[in-house]
Amino acid sequence: MTGMAKSVFNMLEKVFAAEIENRLPYQTKSKLAVEMEEFGYLEFGSERKGIVSVSGYYLTHAGRLAYCEECRDVEVPND
Repeated sequence: MTGMAKSVFNMLEKVFAAEIENRLPYQTKSKLAVEMEEFGYLEFGSERKGIVSVSGYYLTHAGRLAYCEECRDVEVPND
């Protein structure tokens, strides 16, 4: 990882994992998530799940792209 702070990458990874595991929105009260929303990587929203409304964060296209671009720099060991 070379381009972004590890904390930003970790947050993107958590929201990405929630997305592919269909656990959206990703719920957190992290100040970093608010900063990442201001930067355009995350978007705050809510979703109804039955009678409950759940609020949290979703990846934006910019967040998805930033995460995927950063993953290209990670070396995968050969099996």
